[in-house]
Amino acid sequence: MKLIVITALILGASWSLARAQEQELRWGEFGYYSNWERFPYAIKSEYKFIGKLPDLREFPLLLTAALDPKMDRSDREIIISQMRTLSRCDFEKRILRKEDDVAAEHRAAVAKWEDWWTRYGSKLAQSLDQSGDRNVAAWKQVAPSPYLECPKYPISIPGSWSSTISFGSGDYGGVTQEVIEFHVRDTQCELRRQYRTGWMGKEDWTYEVWKDLSQEEAAHFLASLIYAIDNPWFFGDDEISEVEDKDAEIKIGTILGRPKEWTDYYPGYDWTGILDVDQRVIINHDPHNWNTFDHKLGGTRDLDEGFGVVFRLVRDLFPDPSWDPDSSRWKKVSGKPKQKAGDIE
Repeated sequence: MKLIVITALILGASWSLARAQEQELRWGEFGYYSNWERFPYAIKSEYKFIGKLPDLREFPLLLTAALDPKMDRSDREIIISQMRTLSRCDFEKRILRKEDDVAAEHRAAVAKWEDWWTRYGSKLAQSLDQSGDRNVAAWKQVAPSPYLECPKYPISIPGSWSSTISFGSGDYGGVTQEVIEFHVRDTQCELRRQYRTGWMGKEDWTYEVWKDLSQEEAAHFLASLIYAIDNPWFFGDDEISEVEDKDAEIKIGTILGRPKEWTDYYPGYDWTGILDVDQRVIINHDPHNWNTFDHKLGGTRDLDEGFGVVFRLVRDLFPDPSWDPDSSRWKKVSGKPKQKAGDIE
């Protein structure tokens, strides 16, 4: 994984330590970087938390404020960005058309966050106080320097969850499709994938499983993902693809960490998020951009190709054998593994 200039991050971390004397830091903040839209100066607002990220236990106050008619559009954008940061969920419709009812879309998104809080977030707030802990190994997985201390805020990893990541690129006879599925339970866990390249829908799938995925490895992935969601800037210099022939008239790159047939020609991906045993979202924010105080030191504020951190982390932790044959444990199987109860269809 390519990384941001270390000195800039350490400067930002030093700034964070100074700021920590004034208030306890929350996730989604690192020096002059922020997952929510915070300002380095005072602005006029009716919103109570305009200048600081509230505690997760105060999430119901954000739900109320998000629908408060006194809040103007700028206030609502800040509130939504804070809800997204605290919940690590994004329930907003990403692309609105001019004929869409923006107010209705906003209310629908807030309703989804309210449902998340009722069934999961409120319990998470309690479990973080009672049994949450730091995960130094997961932090080191994504942090760009061993000198950056693991943050003090606790995280909590569910024992059972599932997730599916789908990647696609190309057109005509060069269409690539890849589907990666996690199925983690208290008693067993499985990571499997299927992929094919060629004409859409006409090629056979290749099926593989990650040999002997352990409960500890699954927990390490999810903990690393949480830290990556909180700190997407750690991947700021990471490139999804690389162009071999830079002199070519049409520059088509190869997706790094994948076979050469995986190209960046019309690339895209989809992620279900992390789902509970009832297939409901508990985490689904895959950030690819963020906010900064300092536009000189924090010049990079988005990831390339619109890809967030999820695909990159899976690529790094579960490498394709064409890139890392010594570490890869992908093993071909004769057909699609049988689905177990609770699996994603």
